[in-house]
Amino acid sequence: MSAVDIIKDLKARKFKPLYLLQGEEPYYIDQVVDYMENNVLSDAERGFNQTVLYGKDTDMATILNAAKRYPMMSEYQLIIVKEAQDLKWAKETEGSSKETEFVLSYFEKPLPSTILVFAYKYANFDKRKKIYKSITKSGLVFQSDLVRDYKLMPWIEDYIKEKGYKIAPQAAALMAEYLGTDLSKISNEIDKLCLNINKDITITTEHIQKNIGISKEYNVFELQNALSTRN
Repeated sequence: MSAVDIIKDLKARKFKPLYLLQGEEPYYIDQVVDYMENNVLSDAERGFNQTVLYGKDTDMATILNAAKRYPMMSEYQLIIVKEAQDLKWAKETEGSSKETEFVLSYFEKPLPSTILVFAYKYANFDKRKKIYKSITKSGLVFQSDLVRDYKLMPWIEDYIKEKGYKIAPQAAALMAEYLGTDLSKISNEIDKLCLNINKDITITTEHIQKNIGISKEYNVFELQNALSTRN
């Protein structure tokens, strides 16, 4: 499933008891987590039923003890573990330890009223582990891979189109060349750009240079123009 598909299910109140959001591209993981954090529970429900933990500051015993609680005055409780790649159990080689059995016992039969989310960023969980396999059976694993260089320009064009704007191909190529593969950075720059552009205007390289700060003098397209005119 894509991040869009997951968010679509969340909007329809179709929840899984376990989510492992993993991969080297944090942009889509953040998208799903942000939506969950702000929309799964109502304002009144969050006080007692929403918990946000960080991998380096917690452990599986704390997480699963919380997961085994029943929600208060709500159909669900939501537990989000951010930076889950820093959890001790995620780093160690899996064996027949009591901790592994403790984790497996919950993952194989998770509490339906708990939505437990692991945001495992900048890396992939070891698919050979029993824990990984139990999550795939009881919940959902989302893979967020880096966008390849050759896919950046279409990604930029699609993102701008979704926001209701239009962009010239050369302008999209300039953004892809200058901003690199960091989707969070690209989306932030586009969001700022759109604040200064009317929707009925096509975004050009001039808009990019003016609003994002790309030097007109030092970019690959100006170099090509200079070469073509023998400048």
